[in-house]
Amino acid sequence: MHRTAIPLLTACLLTPLAWATPPLPEWRESDGYLIGVVVQYQGQTYRALQSHTAQKGANWNPASTPALWQLHHGLVQRCAPWQAGYSYALGDQIRFEGDYYRARQAHTAHKGTEWQPPRVPALWQPIQQCEAVTPIPPGNTDTINGIKVPPNPGAAGRKTLAGIDADQDGVRDDVQRFLAQEVGQHPARFKYAMEMARITQLEILSASGNDREKARGLFNQWRLANSCFHDTFSDSTEDYEWRLKFSKKNAALISNTPERISANKKGDELVGGMMFHSPLEYQCD
Repeated sequence: MHRTAIPLLTACLLTPLAWATPPLPEWRESDGYLIGVVVQYQGQTYRALQSHTAQKGANWNPASTPALWQLHHGLVQRCAPWQAGYSYALGDQIRFEGDYYRARQAHTAHKGTEWQPPRVPALWQPIQQCEAVTPIPPGNTDTINGIKVPPNPGAAGRKTLAGIDADQDGVRDDVQRFLAQEVGQHPARFKYAMEMARITQLEILSASGNDREKARGLFNQWRLANSCFHDTFSDSTEDYEWRLKFSKKNAALISNTPERISANKKGDELVGGMMFHSPLEYQCD
């Protein structure tokens, strides 16, 4: 959408941000893994065969421990079973007794608290199914500012409204590469920029549906992400000027075809004339 660089807030008090699910995590030594969890290691995708902690110095990496990890091919259903005592991040997806849930906020499911997902709706949101993710083929990635990104889609990325999203993270590959280059050296800034890009892509793709309430909800989410993005900067003149230049370049890339320009304008029309209220406070991760 055509947005200013000034941070805006949504109409809810202390509203946590519902970030979209991130790409598959890289395996790390000393981390704990539940059975069914899927990770990437050296360009390959692995599924945990049993719950365990990757003890430091034990060299229990997926490639070396077939008793713990199995090479996985194809789509990944990103739900591991819920487990007491495990620490969950915002946006984590789990399954519990045949149903699926997404974490509304980061928390630890302390043993004995009976914080099973159906019992604590403040912590877990029911969802229809886990999000399917197609891992990027081994070796088919670039690294920009330490961030693995899909290859440059080139002209093929401009042939359709949706473009190309090889890693299925909700952000066009050309936009993801641009954000990694521009703000990839600042993890929080990159996260919020990616979230704004995901929401903007949803706005563009859903604009033809003429659903004003959906447009309002997405716009509110974008405003929160935008507020958190700008909170990572100082109030200096240099930062303000950089943000203006970044916003112009970002807007030009997002609307880089006649079809995308048209969808952007349609999205702006859907939220035109609506009232938006600012909360007293808001939270950023």
